[in-house]
Amino acid sequence: MTSRTAQRRESARRAQQALTEAARDAAARRRRRHAGVVAIIAAFLVLASIIASGSGGRTATAADGARVAGVAYSDSLLAGIPQQGLVLGSAHAPVRIVEFADLQCPYCDEFATHTLSSLIAHYVRPGKVSFEFRNLSFIGPGSVRAGLAAAGAEQQNKLWNFLDLMYLNQGEENSGYVTNAYLHRLLASVPGLDVGRAERASNGPQAAAVLAAANAAATAAGIDGTPSFLVGHTGGALRVFQPDSLAAGPFAHEFDSLLDGPR
Repeated sequence: MTSRTAQRRESARRAQQALTEAARDAAARRRRRHAGVVAIIAAFLVLASIIASGSGGRTATAADGARVAGVAYSDSLLAGIPQQGLVLGSAHAPVRIVEFADLQCPYCDEFATHTLSSLIAHYVRPGKVSFEFRNLSFIGPGSVRAGLAAAGAEQQNKLWNFLDLMYLNQGEENSGYVTNAYLHRLLASVPGLDVGRAERASNGPQAAAVLAAANAAATAAGIDGTPSFLVGHTGGALRVFQPDSLAAGPFAHEFDSLLDGPR
């Protein structure tokens, strides 16, 4: 077992444990323990899928020239969830969270591959929380190229599919793996995406404007690192959210507090 696989197993185990504890607390407050347990089991199954897909001895991904990893899993994770531009989830979700991330950032990768799937299963898919992605492409030229490709996918409401595949196939930052060929393979693995149209869009002014707007939003919010988050009620003011870890527990606690509190 590689050290990367071992780290992902341990991170997934910690995320599942934290989510279980947070969900149990929420279920007790709401007197809906049975429903909470069912949701926890569903989240656990999603995490088990991540662990299973990362095991078996094959660690090479598209960043190494191998086939694009995680295509079927990613499609299953996101299938049926509304996407509109930067946003994943229902427009009527009562809670909104904005993530600022760099597609080469290893900590953003940790959040995306170890934690986000359980939050999608437990909060986004049921329509409780919507996620918005803001791309801060500051690590290097590869970050900019990936960010522009993501913006191209966004114009077809396929941003989150591309993001998920990018993180599942992330290589070492600034190692030169983010080539046009690599990005083409990721885009071609997004179900229903018109790849040529996405690539043309990624070279247009609208894609560059998306990255500029993300940088401006981060500056306005005082954000200078990734991943960083803003959270609040949909339609209301958002505030900076600084979890004490990137495990699921702190996010679940914050979401439950907002869902239970006044709006």
